[in-house]
Amino acid sequence: MGSEFGQGLCYNLGLFLAHTGEIDFYRKSLSDENRAYSMWFYAAADHLYDFEWKDAPTKHLRNRCAEFRHKILSLRLPMGEQAVATKKDFEWATQEAKDLLRFIDKANGVEVTKGNWE
Repeated sequence: MGSEFGQGLCYNLGLFLAHTGEIDFYRKSLSDENRAYSMWFYAAADHLYDFEWKDAPTKHLRNRCAEFRHKILSLRLPMGEQAVATKKDFEWATQEAKDLLRFIDKANGVEVTKGNWE
């Protein structure tokens, strides 16, 4: 059985983050900046439907991943709905996804150093 948007923990966070480069396209294509961020969430959030947050290595990370998924999906409005996502939401979401990946590595015993140029 396949998956249209992927299934996994880190894999799906990576797929979610792969959409970050598209934000400029949405901002240039749409006159309403918040609509641009809402459209970005509409596309990127698909990768969180089969996000295996329950497989995070610690209870703290499971809770944090579950909260991340919930917030992202709440920002993913159906097409045509009123825009609610903002630049601040986008910045939080992309940073939180990076932080989750880093913390999952650390919990699995991988030495991690946060990059100055994430």
